[in-house]
Amino acid sequence: MVKKSISAIILLMTVLIVLSVGIAGCSSQTPAASPTPETTKTVSTIEPSEMIVQASEIPGNFTLVTERERTASELSEWALDHGWKKGYSVVYRKNDPNSPSGTIILQNISIYAGENATLAVSDTIDGQIDWITKENDANLSVEKISISAIGDASGSLKYSDKSDNSSMYVIAFAKKGVFQDIETNGTAADYETARQFAEIAAAKIK
Repeated sequence: MVKKSISAIILLMTVLIVLSVGIAGCSSQTPAASPTPETTKTVSTIEPSEMIVQASEIPGNFTLVTERERTASELSEWALDHGWKKGYSVVYRKNDPNSPSGTIILQNISIYAGENATLAVSDTIDGQIDWITKENDANLSVEKISISAIGDASGSLKYSDKSDNSSMYVIAFAKKGVFQDIETNGTAADYETARQFAEIAAAKIK
């Protein structure tokens, strides 16, 4: 497998995050997951920075690469119109001496008003599939992956690039007004790490 540089992987993930935020609510016709009565009455009261998964909590040996607050200027009109309030973004790298780039995990956190966090999940998953289809690039493909329920709504994708035999995975979920994207590159084993990461992240939302 051809290894990409850390900066290239982070750039790809960042582009997909921007695309997912920009697509959300625009291209997907799939109804949003129906929130439970508890979801509509209860929202998280902790800060996004308190929801980040610590490197020591990630299965495997990971190091923090960067963390920052998200700003309204990087959000789409849809996100702002649907009650985006604030957010946080964190990137981790797996310490693997056998790989010059290693596995990257990106955690993107957004706080939304009411049940719009659940709407962002279905629209992100379906919207990114629509985007890849419209790109009509023979090297790129994307497929939904079955995932156990996380939070109030969840979904997962796998991107494949035939040009370098690389793969990237996206896990999106919502809980108590919080929408999160968890993204990673690598193999099915790396995806399993990201899935466990997402469950840890969801448990932090109080």
